[in-house]
Amino acid sequence: MNEVVKKKSLTADDWQDAALNVIAHQGVKAVAVEPLARALGVTKGSFYWHFSNRMDLVEKSLAKWRLSDKKLIEESILTIKNPKKQLLAWFKLSAEPIQSHLIYSTLLADRSHTIISKILKEITLERLAYLQKSYRDLGYDAKQAKSQSLLAYSVYVGFLHMSKTLYGSLPDSAKAEEYAQFVAKQLLA
Repeated sequence: MNEVVKKKSLTADDWQDAALNVIAHQGVKAVAVEPLARALGVTKGSFYWHFSNRMDLVEKSLAKWRLSDKKLIEESILTIKNPKKQLLAWFKLSAEPIQSHLIYSTLLADRSHTIISKILKEITLERLAYLQKSYRDLGYDAKQAKSQSLLAYSVYVGFLHMSKTLYGSLPDSAKAEEYAQFVAKQLLA
């Protein structure tokens, strides 16, 4: 009996999710059409239905990640009105083993590309502004809030770098929670 196997048609989101997974674990340079098509079980033709070239995929994938990351911050942190609880939520989220952190840390290593550098600068400035506002709302003056937010963000970036360097990934949620509590004690003295 001959069965006709219906090929799955992929959306642009499917390709972007696959590209983001590669970026998170291997970097932007590892994003290539043929390996992605094989991993997704489709031909390269599916790719060209949605994207004009590899860089188009990378740019659209990073834009999708950027929006998703911003939404995560808005929903899990910025909705908290108490500044101390908001900062605690920042520290907890920054230690969680989520793909967004892996993407961010990998992009830090790939920042020589103009598009990546631009996205990283936007994200960093945006997050620093959020942190500064939280510290200001907690009662710090402008100079203290800026210094404290730079320290907190430096701890976050260092934690990502160290985790990927030493372990290849981020620690599990239980260890992340313990680490977040430690960071909070240091940065909310």
